Order: sequence, then C-alpha cells, then structure tokens
Amino acid sequence: MTTSPRRVEGRTLIDRDPDQLVWILSARESADRKDQLANQLTDLRALVRSIGGRIDREVPENAVSSYKKTRISLPDGTYGYRVVRPDWEDILTGLRRRECNALAVADLDRATRDPRILEDLIEVVEHYGAYVVSLTGNIDLTTDAGISAARGLVNQRNQESRNTSRRVATGKRHAALKGKNNGGPLRPFGWRKDRKAVNKREQAHILRELPRIRGGVSAVTIAREWKERGIPTVSGAEWRSTTVNGIFTNPRICGIRTYDGEILRDESGNPVRGEWNPILTVEQWEEVCQKWKPSKPQAPSRLGATGTGSRTKYLLSPFLRCGKCNARMSGTLGVRDGKRVELYICPGKGLGGCGGTSRIAKPINDYITALVIADHRRIQFQKEEEEGEEQPPWPKAKELADLQERINDSTQRYEAGEYSAERYFPSLARMEAREAQLKREKRTYENKQQSRRRVIVDLEKRWNEPDFTLEQKHEAIAKSLSAVIIRPAGRGVRFHPDQIEPVFNEEHESMVP
Repeated sequence: MTTSPRRVEGRTLIDRDPDQLVWILSARESADRKDQLANQLTDLRALVRSIGGRIDREVPENAVSSYKKTRISLPDGTYGYRVVRPDWEDILTGLRRRECNALAVADLDRATRDPRILEDLIEVVEHYGAYVVSLTGNIDLTTDAGISAARGLVNQRNQESRNTSRRVATGKRHAALKGKNNGGPLRPFGWRKDRKAVNKREQAHILRELPRIRGGVSAVTIAREWKERGIPTVSGAEWRSTTVNGIFTNPRICGIRTYDGEILRDESGNPVRGEWNPILTVEQWEEVCQKWKPSKPQAPSRLGATGTGSRTKYLLSPFLRCGKCNARMSGTLGVRDGKRVELYICPGKGLGGCGGTSRIAKPINDYITALVIADHRRIQFQKEEEEGEEQPPWPKAKELADLQERINDSTQRYEAGEYSAERYFPSLARMEAREAQLKREKRTYENKQQSRRRVIVDLEKRWNEPDFTLEQKHEAIAKSLSAVIIRPAGRGVRFHPDQIEPVFNEEHESMVP
C-alpha cells in the first residue's frame, strides 16, 4: 500500500535514490515551433542524465496554449471554462498512478500559466511524492516558500498573457473597423483565397437557392441536395445544415463586418462595410434571416416546417386536425382495397388522440392543393381590385409613339433627299437612344404589372415539378391555411368535400369550398 510523502515544518520530504527516478520530459510551445520543442527536449535529456534515473516518456506539446480557456461541460450540468491540455493531463495521470515518479520541464511558464494547473502540480508533489525540476531551476514545490514563489510567478505570467491577449484583441477590433478580413486557415465559401474576390461557381450555387429559401426550403434540404450534387465544401467535409445556415445568415455574405459574433458599427451607428465583394444585397440577406433566424421565439408548430415541431414527408401532416377530438393527425402508409396507400390517421388514445379518424391522403391532398392555388389567385385579384380593376397604362406611351413616328418621318425625308447625311445621322442617333430608353422603361413597367400574376401561374405550374420541394408546398399552404379539419365518416364512405373543413388564415377572407 502506498502512502503520501511526509510533510515536516513546511517541507515535503522526498527521499529517493536518483537511480530510482523514472522521468517524464515535458516540452511545450504556444505556437507552431517544432525546432524549439526539439531543443527543449535535448536540453531536458542532458539535465536528466546529470541527475540520474531513466526516461520513460517524452511529451512534446506543439502549438498548445497554457492560458486560453475552452468551454466544457461540468458534472453538475453547467458549463465551465478550463485550459484544455490532454497531453498534460496524461502526464499528471502517469505521476498519480506512479507509473513515473519524476517530471522535468523547461521552465515553470512552459509548464503552465494557469493557477489551476499549478495547483494540480503542487498536489502531485505533496500527495504523490513526485520529483519536479526545471532547466532554469525556478521550480521548488517541496517547500512552502517555493510554492509561494511559484504561485507568484504563475500569476505574473498569467497577467502577461492577459495583457498580450488584450492588445491582440484591440488590434483585431481596429482592423475590423477598417473592414479588414478575418484570419483563419480556411477561406469562406463563396470567395476566392484572397477572401475578397467572389468565387463565381460558388456564388452561382448561393444565388440559385435564394428564391427557394423564400419559398420555404430549409438548410437541411439544401445541405442534402448539395451533397448529392457533389458540391465541395471548403474544408472537404460533408455538408451539414448548420454549415449551410452559417453561410446564408452570416452578415459577411452582404458585405457587413462582424466582430465577436455581432455586427460591427462605426461611430455613426452604421454597419461597417467589409473590404470584400458581397454576394447578396442587404435586403436579400435580411429575407434569408427572416426565414431561417426569426427574431422572435416561435410557438411550437410544424407549419411550413419551421418552429419546434417534427419534419414530415406527407403534404398535410403539419396542418391536419381530427374533427372528432381535435388532436393533430399524422401521415402513414396503410392498405386499402389491397393496395398500399398514404393515409392520414388520428393517433390512439395513448398518444393523445381518439384513433377514430382515418382517411386516404390523395383525394384530400388534391382538394386542398386546388383550394390553395385558387386562394392565392383570389388574393391576387383582390389586391388588383383594391388598386383598381384596370391598371393605368404606361404614362409615356404617347411619347414613344410620337418619337417612333418622327424617326420614320426623318428616314423618309432623308431617303427623299430632303435631309443631308450630316444632319440626319446625328439626329437619328439621339432619337434612337431615347427610343431604347423608353422601351426599357416600358418593359420594366409591364413586368411590375404582371409580376404577381406570374407568381400565381408559377405556383400552379410548378406544384408537381421535382425541384418544388415539400417545404415550399408547406410554405404556400401556410400562407392560406392555418389548419385542415378532417371530419369523421362512416365505413365505406368515399371522399366528399363536406368532410373537409379548411381553416383559412385570419388575414384572408374566408373562402367557401
């Protein structure tokens, strides 16, 4: 049975023959300095040879900080912040288990700059009898005076690290205020290696998804599709929904600089613009954030595949309610007339439902889809009526017609010899330039008039297209309906609209099915 070493008058007595020492050599550099690590180990070997004993293991820690802390989970379920050094913990474990009984380090601040780690080392000396030395000779943990000196030195080194950290953070903040790029080993997705110029191929992937995100497509779907399409990530890892979400919701994508996870603002309170080329406009970025990062907490819901509810592969599962018990219905596969079909069912009593309602999904899906498309068209017509049944004609139509008439007249007179070339061609160039400008204005005006109607036509046309995702359908349904109530029906009763009660959103006028 092993016992703790004796403590006499403030001193730990370690009475051990030098030839019995079993050494661990510890070398550490906070940055990537492999050559300096090798030099430390060479000097430590020489020190150990002068003392005696044998070397059991050498532990080099390259690019490992003894000051920076990492958030970790504590046994009580809360979080704490600790300097995480797995190799150093292995050293202490080896000393506690008495696999080794001696430790050699280059210097006390190479061993640690964290007071908590120093206390662990003091404990190993006082309670396990470990023999600890350093190249510089500034470690004596066997006496109270030596322990006090070590604590003071570690506190001093810790303060030096704090000062350095503060100066570095100040420099980074000032660089951020000038719109400078972040560091890091990996470029951001969407930009080239210089982090300024846009990567055209990746930019195209991002812009392609923008209208789909407006239509309700989630980051989960995009991550899955990008993985299937073989689009490479910057790091080479697989696409994850968090990665996609981070790309689209990071203010960097619209050219805004952040610092410590927050939008950086200048003295006037305006967001600082980065020195790189943006991919989205601020308005487009805000649209994505509104979809994927709502500013207000959402109540538990599965509408539009958002909120805290579960995902589904059935069209109406997020909306269905049992007309008998008001429980949420779900989709499943079942057998009707010897065929496997999709069903909407009310869960059993043990799961919060009554289990008394079960309907074939397809006719209900078709009926609700037709209602939603019709309701979208009705909303559009209502808005057009509010603006006036007949949209005003383009106000510059007469100017364009008069200009085209003058161009024709001028050409005829030139061909008849009434105009000289010197007079005709400069005048024609000015008129044609004005004609082209008016035509562009006319196209823009007409596009605005027809934009909403095109959206409705697209909804009906695209509903069954492969790239119109279930999430987009959920989004379209949620704009019209808040719920669909399925009334119970007797055995053998076929589908009838009277058994289905669509609940339209309050902002829309009720529609009689």
